Amino acid sequence: MSGSGQKRGEDQPAQCNDDWRNRIRLTPKHYAYLRISDGCDNNCSYCAIPGIRGRFYSRTIENVLEESRQMASEGVKEINVISQDTTSYGVDLYGKQQLHVLLEKLSKIEGIEWIRILYTHPRHFYPELIHVISQQDKICKYIDLPIQHINDTILAKMGRGVTHAYIESLIDDLRSHINRLFLRTSVIVGFPGETEDHFAELLEFLKTTQFERLGVFTYSKEESTPAASFKKQVPQKIKEQRLREVMLTQQEIVLRKHKDLIDNSIPVIIDEKNDNNNGWIGRTYGDAPDVDSKVIIQGNHVKAGDIKNMRITGTAGYDLTATSIKNGKRIK
Repeated sequence: MSGSGQKRGEDQPAQCNDDWRNRIRLTPKHYAYLRISDGCDNNCSYCAIPGIRGRFYSRTIENVLEESRQMASEGVKEINVISQDTTSYGVDLYGKQQLHVLLEKLSKIEGIEWIRILYTHPRHFYPELIHVISQQDKICKYIDLPIQHINDTILAKMGRGVTHAYIESLIDDLRSHINRLFLRTSVIVGFPGETEDHFAELLEFLKTTQFERLGVFTYSKEESTPAASFKKQVPQKIKEQRLREVMLTQQEIVLRKHKDLIDNSIPVIIDEKNDNNNGWIGRTYGDAPDVDSKVIIQGNHVKAGDIKNMRITGTAGYDLTATSIKNGKRIK
């Protein structure tokens, strides 16, 4: 499962040590996004990012740590690690993947309590990374793992470099090594050439795998990408129908998993007052900002940035309701 260990040639971009001091952070005080690299070398056939952002290039570990320490000094408690491909971090600078090393060093920064990993690539997971995620308490047991599809024909046309069997094995590996893992994925429906059988395979895989969190998108043409000129483009009506089927399937999965959380306790970070000003909105460690579920907290006994164990009392659509822990069971 290791990625490439090849160093970047001299004709490729220099390391991404941008001057982070000039950036204005738009997130609330208690969480932030930490970009560790830019660009992408994966060249998926549907994606325009390599043409826009250029080749993959990493910031040095020390440059990233310097920004992280500054974040901590400003009150940031949750760092969301981002990149076009976080799992490839360091391969251009150090000749091998170094995300696990970076995560260990981030975990030592005083004041940072949660570290969340976003935008991983299934092809680039490796054993040392899985081990560090499983062992470091500050690293949220949450992985954003966009699979995009599961049918081998579609995966090959997408240029993903993985197969159905590989993805299935990786997910089994992640779940067997990382306790209480929340696994998020994203999928694309209606990719050129996607047949009813291809889609049925994807839907069945989602039902069987039961991701804790999922985003689904209809394929749309990106100018100057290979997939834009592929034959057998899927009609928009069919794309939207397939999207609805995935959403309904995932809704059932999420509601069932959320019901299993009722009367258990789980760590929650407090984000903001709710609209009625008589309670708070937060997120579990299994929920990233903006894209995942929320926790609706009763009462005014907390403040933004607090990380507390909360007892889950019920569900509200895709969201959870909770109260301060008294004698709730810990999540299994």
